[in-house]
Amino acid sequence: MSIEPIVKLEHPSAKAFLIVLEVLGNIVDEALFTFTDEGLLVRALDPAKVALIDISIPSSAFLEYSISRNLGVGVNLTFTLKTLPTPKKTDKLVLLANDEFYELIIEGTGIKRYKYRSIEVSATEIPEIQLDFKVRALIVSHAFRTAIKDLKGVGSIAFVTEDSDNLYLKAAEGGVQVRLSKVGGSIIDMEVQEPSKCVYDEDYIVKVLDLAGVTESIELKFGNDLPLNLYFTLVDGGSVKYLLAPKA
Repeated sequence: MSIEPIVKLEHPSAKAFLIVLEVLGNIVDEALFTFTDEGLLVRALDPAKVALIDISIPSSAFLEYSISRNLGVGVNLTFTLKTLPTPKKTDKLVLLANDEFYELIIEGTGIKRYKYRSIEVSATEIPEIQLDFKVRALIVSHAFRTAIKDLKGVGSIAFVTEDSDNLYLKAAEGGVQVRLSKVGGSIIDMEVQEPSKCVYDEDYIVKVLDLAGVTESIELKFGNDLPLNLYFTLVDGGSVKYLLAPKA
């Protein structure tokens, strides 16, 4: 029996929506989903306080988005993702939510319904930090994903650039090196205010790598001793911002 919803939304791609949920589940076990007239917002800080993820999907990205009032829904990601099936490419996703429950409905050749109780989750209060990034690059998504996969197992990845044409991803301890470049077509645009190098934890980059499958390009920002800022503009609408602290 379906719940009486305060929020009802329908997303054109269950597969793409669940990829975003899975990436979020790589960062935190539970999160607060905030539904407003403008759309869906999720902000979460990983337990080690190394990575911050911001998800924003506007109401316009949905086939249907109806809401009678603002609503916060506490989602147990670990349990929810464990129970959901892998959707087909053509499946749609319907989400219903009220103060007590949320329901996910996957619609394809058949209809599969999954109902969960909303849990108590505190809002993640993080003050806005103004960062003066010295490097900004717009990178083809699949090229970035391939580069990170080529560095699999190195543990720490150094992001290095000296000019506006090339970005090097290197094993911090030496060895493997991958070059992304404008000439090679992997960099769409790049601005470098000063030569920069910073090292980040490979595992934390891999946690969000699947987002490269639902976006065409990634905006990447960093600088000397600054966090890595990855900004994914989702193909179906919406965005994910990921901020990763430098490795000590």
